[in-house]
Amino acid sequence: MRPMPSTGNHTLDLIVLALIALVLLSLGYRLGRWVGTLAAAKLVENKEKELFTTQRGFKQLYEQEIAKLKESNAELVERVKTMETRVEEYRKKAAGFGGLFGSGGKRADAMYALLLENEALEEALYAQNEKLKQERTDALKEQMRSASYRRVLMSQLLNDERIKGYVAEILADEKRLPAPGGSDGNQTPAALPEASQTS
Repeated sequence: MRPMPSTGNHTLDLIVLALIALVLLSLGYRLGRWVGTLAAAKLVENKEKELFTTQRGFKQLYEQEIAKLKESNAELVERVKTMETRVEEYRKKAAGFGGLFGSGGKRADAMYALLLENEALEEALYAQNEKLKQERTDALKEQMRSASYRRVLMSQLLNDERIKGYVAEILADEKRLPAPGGSDGNQTPAALPEASQTS
């Protein structure tokens, strides 16, 4: 093995070795930081590419869905127009049904106007029925809330110790209870004890 170069001074050798180690450590640290920065930059770039690809995919999907919805909407609008035209034709046919009113006469026009008015009245009647149905539902809910409130109130009253005491006192005193079967119509049950007597 080759001997390690030396200056002949042991302390100076240690200082030189320490300086060399320090320079190598510094270079290693800088090299490590540089490699880490490159790796992080590459990772960020890959993530950005993935995100861009995902966003582009979502955008394409979104645009396809929008295109489908627009196409479907256009078809529905066309169908509505066609059906409105057919309904109008059926109304006119119904107005002059069977040639009873002639073709295009005043009677046919009057019948057509009556058909339109009848449809408008049916729509108004349906809307009114829906409104009354909602009002009935609301009124029923309010009655149920009120009954629930009264039930809770009665429950609290019946759990009150003073009321329990009055009931027990009346049940214990048979003179205050009404006659069985109500045979004696003149007898009236005694009232609850006055507050001055019970307190």
